[in-house]
Amino acid sequence: MSNLRAPKRTSACPCQSGKPYGECCRPYHRRTQEAPDPEALMRSRYSAFAIGEIDYLVATLHPEHAEKKNLPEEMLRSSLRAACRDHRYTGLTILETSVDGDRGMVRFVAKVFQRGKDISFSERSTFERVGGAWRYLEGETA
Repeated sequence: MSNLRAPKRTSACPCQSGKPYGECCRPYHRRTQEAPDPEALMRSRYSAFAIGEIDYLVATLHPEHAEKKNLPEEMLRSSLRAACRDHRYTGLTILETSVDGDRGMVRFVAKVFQRGKDISFSERSTFERVGGAWRYLEGETA
């Protein structure tokens, strides 16, 4: 298993949906279900960062995502592992979502700390459906 700190099924989901992890992001992380829309994928990716689900983070990158396209897979995995290990993900607020056919957008604020320092950020993420599954294409931080 690739995660660093998986919550119990009954624990609050790290994506802050208000649902237990077992009923929220866990089925996506275990790949028993695909995220049905860009917001669900965004939430599940945030949760994956919070608990260290590296395999899921790699799997949900769009094939044209810059890092997936340009980095050797082990370097990509190492970078994601460091992001999960070195940061504490403490809150996610979804500000806006939209879907237009096979493209979607989610604007959010992620509450993140590194060595006790608040490095929270806002991002506008673009998602695209690939083979019927939503994937993270790119993000623009504000």
